[in-house]
Amino acid sequence: MSVNLYNKLEPETGYKLLQLSDDLLDAFQTGPVKFKALSDDAGNVVLCSEDKTWVIKQRNHSNTVILMNEFAPTGGIPEDKINTFGLPRPGADWAGFSTLDSELEPRLVDGSIDVTQLDIYHGKDVPLTRKLTLQEFKDMCPCSEKEFVSKWFEVGGSVVQGFACLLSERFMLKALHIILISCMAENLDVDSLSIDKVADVLAKDVKQGEPNLYTHEIVTTVINKFGFKVESAETEPDDVRFRINMSLIARWYGVSALKKFAAKEPISEDEFMIQWKGQFPPYFHCDLDICMLRGYFVRPLTNKIRYMSRTTLSLDAKERFKQLFHWQSTWEQADMVPYISDLNTKNLKIDTFIIKYARRKRVGNKVIISAR
Repeated sequence: MSVNLYNKLEPETGYKLLQLSDDLLDAFQTGPVKFKALSDDAGNVVLCSEDKTWVIKQRNHSNTVILMNEFAPTGGIPEDKINTFGLPRPGADWAGFSTLDSELEPRLVDGSIDVTQLDIYHGKDVPLTRKLTLQEFKDMCPCSEKEFVSKWFEVGGSVVQGFACLLSERFMLKALHIILISCMAENLDVDSLSIDKVADVLAKDVKQGEPNLYTHEIVTTVINKFGFKVESAETEPDDVRFRINMSLIARWYGVSALKKFAAKEPISEDEFMIQWKGQFPPYFHCDLDICMLRGYFVRPLTNKIRYMSRTTLSLDAKERFKQLFHWQSTWEQADMVPYISDLNTKNLKIDTFIIKYARRKRVGNKVIISAR
């Protein structure tokens, strides 16, 4: 195919070319796609569909891109002036109207939210200072709608006094404790909880004249964080139900118990298991296993454990291994992995990554890690 090409070119500064990958094209065809700014100094932007996020980078060309429109010229080219150089005769006329020296390249990424912009709510009747509504905060986040909802509840995001905030770990656990007690008192099925029903039960227990700390928004956050949606043929489509995640609840109570009973001095594992079980509401049954708390404790002495916060560890791999062996001379590999997985940025096999910094050997059915 050949065409007649005309041009009246002007450099374009008001528009950008965007590469359309298959998934991005599908997103444009199926629903709205929004531009959002990234919260960094580079001034980057992202594209967000209902469930995906693309970061946009400008790629400069060594050549020039010409933008063209098909058009009908007022005067044709004389036949004797046409030289097709062996190609078929031109089947159309095109006019170049502008040039561009760059285009925008989309790359699919995980959406993110910057919670440093929000207040932490501790459950006290204290006005929030950073007054962003949930919608305002959502609009600021380089994140699709579905990704935002998932990450929002995962970090303990909620709405208090009409503004977005984060629930503190202590208040989150307290709210969870109250919800579990109320569910047992009212014989609510923890495998099929209604947020509205739980919020109503808690509201009934508020004494007249006292503020209700456990509002519908707080209950929504806690149940979404510690539960997952379930479908049932017996419920209406709009009646969303949740099943409590027992293992996650057990881990939260366990970490709280570690901070309370094993932060300053080591405690025997047997004694800790008793204290851990004692943190739950009366008659609340939950299977417990010390393995649930991997990544939160070390074993400085035989049969004793102590709380360890990962935030105190070095970001340098060599130094972190040194710190871990300072607290514990030998490790089971399964106990160590949660403390080092974030350092494996090249996604090596964990065995390969470990032997770069430590010794590894199999003893029976266990893999033991020790310092070099």
